Amino acid sequence: MKVQQLKQKLSPFKLKNITILLICCILIVWSWKSTEMSLSSLIEGIGSMWQYVKGNPNIPNSSFFRPNLNPHYLWIYFKAIIETIQMALLALILSISIAFPLSFFASRNLLTIFIPGNKLQDKIFRNVLYYFAFITANVFRSINEIVWALLFVTAVGLGPMAGILALGIHTGGVLSKLLAEGNENIDPAPIEALASTGASSIKIIRFAVIPQTLPHFVSMVLYRFESDVRSASILGFVGAGGIGFYLFDAVRSFDNGSVSTILIMIVITVYLIDQLSAYLRKKAV
Repeated sequence: MKVQQLKQKLSPFKLKNITILLICCILIVWSWKSTEMSLSSLIEGIGSMWQYVKGNPNIPNSSFFRPNLNPHYLWIYFKAIIETIQMALLALILSISIAFPLSFFASRNLLTIFIPGNKLQDKIFRNVLYYFAFITANVFRSINEIVWALLFVTAVGLGPMAGILALGIHTGGVLSKLLAEGNENIDPAPIEALASTGASSIKIIRFAVIPQTLPHFVSMVLYRFESDVRSASILGFVGAGGIGFYLFDAVRSFDNGSVSTILIMIVITVYLIDQLSAYLRKKAV
């Protein structure tokens, strides 16, 4: 009897599981038809895509397979790549300064450290701080970097500063969410042990929370740095500096040789940063 009950409990063919699977299938089919997805259209269009990549032999620099290796342009693109990395680095610092405090207020378990007590005013104050941090982070990350860049371009003008601010605000919202999730999954035992000794909230955060969240913090920050380098590569499309400015200019003028060169440089840069991040993550985690 017990074996039979165990088989029934572990069986994947439960009404709940079948219902969830059926709902997922309906959503997929509905989305596929509503968005007019078509494998046949993709297969038929591959030839046109290949023709575009191959280029027109009668049009100079129209082929992706002939990267622009002119030393003058290589040097310009290299400097733009360096600027892109600098943008991502400064944006990361800005995003950390935003996300670090917001992540604490967006973590219900940590708010009780800052605002202990079960009185009505304590609960209200905790909820106000939590929803303020939650809504702020949600707004920051919900608006795309391109939109933020457009807004900041109108404020500070064309150039890298608009891109840095755009990336910093957006990534600050993303990091707030990621770090808050890490905060809410920590072991409460060290916190309770320190609190029982009468330690202040600052000491509890310093010695019970940060040691547990630091590996997650480092991992998420390095991941977002990689992502910011990729995002900074296209912010130049709206005049926010970096290699994206030259990429947009090359795409717009159908200079696919330069497009190929820039894309190769971006891929190499992202790969090198990924390797460096993996090394630092291994050392820190």
